[in-house]
Amino acid sequence: MNFTLSADPIEPDRINVYERWESEEDLARFRGDAPEPGQAAQNRDAEVGKYRISGVEAP
Repeated sequence: MNFTLSADPIEPDRINVYERWESEEDLARFRGDAPEPGQAAQNRDAEVGKYRISGVEAP
């Protein structure tokens, strides 16, 4: 699992979160059944997308 938080270079009050998981099972285990109490209230806005990569190889 890789997890990265980064400041947005255009919007100073925005934080980008990127995660990379080995499997759907690992992601589901990390996420659990629901957000922690109060976690959703901390998010003003969220855009979530899932991207699938078929493979990675050396350059």
